This record gives sequence, C-alpha cells and structure tokens, in this order.
Amino acid sequence: MNNADELAVRCVENINFSTAHNWPVEQAAVLITTPKGWKAPPKFPRSEIVNVNPNTGTRVRRISAMRLLAYLVGNNLTTIKIEMRALK
Repeated sequence: MNNADELAVRCVENINFSTAHNWPVEQAAVLITTPKGWKAPPKFPRSEIVNVNPNTGTRVRRISAMRLLAYLVGNNLTTIKIEMRALK
C-alpha cells in the first residue's frame, strides 16, 4: 500500500465515521504533516495550517476528506471499490 492508498483509506474512514454519527460529511477532514517549504502540487485541495513545529518547521494541515479523496482518485493516484450497505 502506498501513501496515496493510505490517505484514501483515512479519508473514507473519516467520511464513514461522520455519516454513522449523523455529522455533516462536508466537515470530515484528515490531518497531514508536511515539511517546511512544502509546495502543494497543482490542483491539490486547499488546507488550513493547524500547527507549526518551531524546531523542525513541519506543519500539520487539515484537509477536507471529500476533496482530498476526489483529488487522489481524479489524478489516478489511487482507486476505490464501493460497497453498498444499509446503515444500521
């Protein structure tokens, strides 16, 4: 499993968690850590910086799970298999 696949799994988990708890799916998000000076690739979803480590300069970013998943699938970085199940 590569990094894109792991990110996709985290996105789906957060979306499913929000759905199961009747929370707005649009607010489901994932946190990623980026190094100092990291530049997002073209069309990468916008993120919000949550924390900056003053010693290393790394940044923790909050990204919408839906937008990140759409970016990963849309750029052929990962694929998803959809299983339809009834919610309990």
